[in-house]
Amino acid sequence: MHLEERLRAYGLKAKAVHEKNGVYRENISHFHFSAHPISNESARLPSTLAINFYEDLNRDDFLFFDLESTGLGSSEQVYPFLIGYANAGNTGANLTILFANTPADEKDILANFLSVTQEKVLVSFNGKSFDLPLILRRAEKYNLLGYKKPKAHLDLYHIIRRIYPEKPARLIDAESRLLNFSRTDDLNGSEVAQAYFEFLQFNNGLLKDKIITHNTWDILSLINLTTKISTAFKSAREGRVLWAYKIHRDKSADNLQKKKLLIKEGTIRDEKDEYALGKIFRHEKDYRRAARHFILSYRLGYASAVVDAVRALKRLGKHRSAVHLAQYALKYEDERVQRHLVRYAATPS
Repeated sequence: MHLEERLRAYGLKAKAVHEKNGVYRENISHFHFSAHPISNESARLPSTLAINFYEDLNRDDFLFFDLESTGLGSSEQVYPFLIGYANAGNTGANLTILFANTPADEKDILANFLSVTQEKVLVSFNGKSFDLPLILRRAEKYNLLGYKKPKAHLDLYHIIRRIYPEKPARLIDAESRLLNFSRTDDLNGSEVAQAYFEFLQFNNGLLKDKIITHNTWDILSLINLTTKISTAFKSAREGRVLWAYKIHRDKSADNLQKKKLLIKEGTIRDEKDEYALGKIFRHEKDYRRAARHFILSYRLGYASAVVDAVRALKRLGKHRSAVHLAQYALKYEDERVQRHLVRYAATPS
């Protein structure tokens, strides 16, 4: 059956379902959580959260959201039937669930969600690729175009895969690897759409509850992951435990920020950090300090740094030192490094 026919059919059914026993079934439910029901991790947020090396945002700007749909892809048969969203503060998370009791309610839940996204920073997991494009595509179908765009969209999928070595591909992977819990007695992603279709056919309230619970856990996990990411960025700013290398050195910090971070007293630096400092000083034309950090990087095990060390020594006019270092490295390093050193290894006349 084509979607338009299904909408008309369920539209007729909707009236009967809504008015059964004189009770009108609302599309909107509200909940409050002080903690995640599974992990018991707090759903409270600090007043500001770090979203990268240099930028903090007010918690009131954040809107965490996740949807459930009838499938994947972009065909006419794929549409959202549940959109959940939440904000969080001192007392925990205030969660709103928009549920289409029939497919005919899709327009209502889309309009409701779009009305609360104005000037917000949306937070999702892989929402840039699927959730938000689906919402906007379906909104266009219903001519719901008179809304303001959100301020920004933070997709935790991309942030987490950039800064954590675990690189989880799914939200449940991020939960188990970063939040240290696994779900039990929950629908998996492939079961949610089927549960919705069975709910429509049999009017089974238990299935609706299971779908809402699944989405609720998703959104509360987004809040907990955002807290964890913010803590990681703030730790990186303070130079703790090599976060300079893992997050910022080659990603979001500019040279001045990198330098401030890496030379801060107490910062633990590895060979890549020493190499990064060498590049910064070379950019500043401080070749003496650049050479010092390149040599230290090489001593700590980063073979390619020896090439930069030799070049910095040549810049300083220390040709003999440059030759000696190049000749030494030619004996011990592989061909990849050797081919860059050959021209520096000749003894000056």
